[in-house]
Amino acid sequence: MKLLAPPKQIRTKKERALLMKMHLQAVFIGLLIFTVSCAGSGPSSQDQPSEPVTDTERLLNFQQEISADYLKPHLTAFAHDTMKGRETGTPAEKKAAYFLAKEYEKLGLTPVGDNGSYFQNFELNASKSDSLVFELYKKDNSSKELIDRSVANSNQTANFSRLFGGTDTLRGQIVFAGFGINDQERGVTHLDGVDPKGKWVMVFQNAPKVVDGDTLINPKIDARARFQMIMQQGASGILTIPVKEPQEFNVIAQKMQGSFGETGRMSLAYRESESSLSGFSGGYNIVKPELAAQLLGLNSVEELTEHRKNLIDNITDFQAKELSYELTQIPYSSTETINSRNVLAFHEGADPELKDEVVVLTSHYDHVGIGEPDSTGDHIYNGADDDGSGTIGLLNIAKAFAEAEKNGIKPKRSILFLNVSAEEKGLLGSRYYSDHPVFPMEKTVANLNTDMIGRIDSTHKSEGIEKYAYIIGAELISSDLDSLISVANKQSGQIKLNKRYNDLNDPQQFYRRSDHWHFGRKKVPFAFFFSGIHEDYHRPSDEVHKIRFEKMASILQTMYATTVMIANTDNPPAVDNQQFIEITKSDN
Repeated sequence: MKLLAPPKQIRTKKERALLMKMHLQAVFIGLLIFTVSCAGSGPSSQDQPSEPVTDTERLLNFQQEISADYLKPHLTAFAHDTMKGRETGTPAEKKAAYFLAKEYEKLGLTPVGDNGSYFQNFELNASKSDSLVFELYKKDNSSKELIDRSVANSNQTANFSRLFGGTDTLRGQIVFAGFGINDQERGVTHLDGVDPKGKWVMVFQNAPKVVDGDTLINPKIDARARFQMIMQQGASGILTIPVKEPQEFNVIAQKMQGSFGETGRMSLAYRESESSLSGFSGGYNIVKPELAAQLLGLNSVEELTEHRKNLIDNITDFQAKELSYELTQIPYSSTETINSRNVLAFHEGADPELKDEVVVLTSHYDHVGIGEPDSTGDHIYNGADDDGSGTIGLLNIAKAFAEAEKNGIKPKRSILFLNVSAEEKGLLGSRYYSDHPVFPMEKTVANLNTDMIGRIDSTHKSEGIEKYAYIIGAELISSDLDSLISVANKQSGQIKLNKRYNDLNDPQQFYRRSDHWHFGRKKVPFAFFFSGIHEDYHRPSDEVHKIRFEKMASILQTMYATTVMIANTDNPPAVDNQQFIEITKSDN
């Protein structure tokens, strides 16, 4: 057997050593199989099936099975209007799950779900919001007077509109905090001056980042980062003041009317007694501009607009101040139990000692269903990219391993293809699996997760780069996994590996925003393959005709090759970043 030289494109000593080690392992196994087949007086090779070959290079050759020719028709079917957006707990979700199970069955993968099926079933408790009562009090020394009471439900709007959260009864004094941001580097301290704990923090909706070419606030401090800044200080909730036309409030409030009587927040039934289940129980509301003006002692919306302009002009002079008002928010809701399911398909490894160890590949197959129509009247959120791309991508990777097996070639370790549901409801399907693993977590050597890999974000579009993926995780938890991805990429998709979001301090926190998180918190090395957010994210316009299939195939080839490398290496990736482990302690 000829020993193949490491490819010229591998440049680092560490990568050359790693690949050479894997080549030598493959040669040894091949010679052993040859020796065993020629020895003894037992039946000839024609009388018994030969043992599978576990050669890394030969497995890598099957990455060519991953192509647009497979991806396009399967994704077209999976993200079709007849799938109705695949929302968790709906018949459409169940239809999507059966679609995936049928495809895995065609490929010959083993079902390892409940009762010999491809499904891991779990129950969710879903809340239905019936109405929301807001009571506003004017405080004067030790007394207070009710000055406004309004009710939001499916028939009417109130003077406040809930955007999300608000599952608990909340009561607190109102604090005005300008733009609600502290940016010490630029002298902006809008959250200083009062303690927001147990209070409502009222802020203007959109903070100015750059005005007339002058950077007033760090552009990285987005709405999500601001939300965390405020809530981490113990605020009961946030009240945002719209900054466009006053009519904007009415549009939003009327839109939110549709959420009453509909299934809302979901939670895993078996965790109902845990305090961590409640998620965000605080309030995040938009306030009617006329009422916001009154709370600030102004006479009109015009004065409110001028007040915001003056705040921008003197942005470093402002500090939060308490207002003489108190707000109570009282939710009325009911709950129901719904059923959901993960889809699991298994490809057993060939090494007698290593096949009990598992590489888990994940994607979420649910999306957000049917909702508010866009300007074209389309109201089906197809989720072609989110996460149809990753889900059909896993099917194509499974096909590559299945074709290799037909040719007598298998990985040493086993591979689990895990399509989870309820990701859009708070990573609930992956949470369920991590707490009820089919294969022990201590035998799970790595997780490769993929979500939204079929499009190009604005950054790479402006640079003219199509073949790329953000790699999140890897060295955040395991430098070994990072090295394996780098070697695998040079043997396969040769995409640009972008680590822009691979930072525990990144305000977007993508390292905890998809299903890999529930493997990381169990100390399983993970890597998240992701192409970034685009203009059709969570919109009906996330459709198949916008998917770039060749780009998608390149990313999947790199994922396939990485899976092969992990499955065939002597020693699996080790967890070697203690900082990440410390971050996850509170989530276990």
